[in-house]
Amino acid sequence: MKTGSLIIVLSIIFCFIAIPAMASVEVGHVNVKPSGDLESGKSNVTADFQLSFISIGGETFPSDESVSLKTELDNPVWTYSIILDGVENPRPPVSKKQLDLSGWELSYENVDESVKVNLKGMAPKVDSSREIELVSINVATPGGRVKETVKNVTAFVTNPGELKGDITSVKEAYTKLEKDIAQNKADGIDVSKAEAKAKDALNSLNSAAGASYSNAQIYIKNANTFIKDAYSMLDMGLTQKAIKDAKEAIDKTDEWITYFKTEKNLGSDPRLAPIITKREFAAEDVTDAKDLFDEGKYTEARKKAEEAYKKADEVFQETQSLNEELEAAPKGMEFPDLPGILIYIVGIIIVVIVGFVLLRIMKKRGGKGGGKGGGGSFGSRDRPKKKSTAHQYDELF
Repeated sequence: MKTGSLIIVLSIIFCFIAIPAMASVEVGHVNVKPSGDLESGKSNVTADFQLSFISIGGETFPSDESVSLKTELDNPVWTYSIILDGVENPRPPVSKKQLDLSGWELSYENVDESVKVNLKGMAPKVDSSREIELVSINVATPGGRVKETVKNVTAFVTNPGELKGDITSVKEAYTKLEKDIAQNKADGIDVSKAEAKAKDALNSLNSAAGASYSNAQIYIKNANTFIKDAYSMLDMGLTQKAIKDAKEAIDKTDEWITYFKTEKNLGSDPRLAPIITKREFAAEDVTDAKDLFDEGKYTEARKKAEEAYKKADEVFQETQSLNEELEAAPKGMEFPDLPGILIYIVGIIIVVIVGFVLLRIMKKRGGKGGGKGGGGSFGSRDRPKKKSTAHQYDELF
């Protein structure tokens, strides 16, 4: 047991001896001005920070390694000072995208060491707004390979022209939305919900005009979302109207079907059967459209409602054709209504009576016709025999 313990202790001691002296690098807060988004090719940028070295084994930093400072700023200028036990040792400015601090320059023993760094540069010109690497601090091996990334600070560079183009594009979409809302309103469609979304879109656009790039992008995105929602609301209104139109078309057909059954007694007529069947197909489409509408599938619902309307209109035209056929069919003898015929009957009776009276009067006048001219047209065709005078006197007395 004692021998084993001794071996373990010796192994640990050997490991400590075998491990080379190491050091770590720490970076405090990186103070960047201006804060927030940078404008492409225009924003002047400064970054101030400090490197601190914590020695292990007495050495501040390995002599065979290096600290690499990189930036994507244009025209960068690095100004730095190595501080040893509180004493600053300024170094000449360096105008490069990458500043390498060698281990030979940073390696000290039993010294409190730090490096103060100042970076100045300009935001790069970018065609499309993007994030850039403002400051990247790495520890590199002798071959230049990055061993450790100590700190990485980024910034967003904006292209004002791109932002302006985005706002213009959304404004054009909003203008089109306004016209579509007005047209739908004129067609009798409920556009109140769409108008509310359009108002939200306009507010977002107005906010984007005076906001920073990142915030403007959020406002633009919101405006696009509101416009999309507004069209969804218009789609809903159009679908409601399409369903209503289809139902009204079916109701018109139902009125004629009822008329044919009740007024024309065609309930069992084979000509009416296909009309009823097609009407049922149209009604099923309306039911399907309502179900899709309730599920929020407005485009599909409107398509189904339009199909229903087409079928309902076709079957309505068939009812009109059947009605024309019935009207054109030969009819039996018909008599006018009783009140009308009474007038004619009374008139005829009066004419007959008047004619009969006139006829009787004329007959009577014709029977008494005497004198020199003999009998009238109604008299006897034979002349009467003349009676004796004596006999005439006998009649008088």
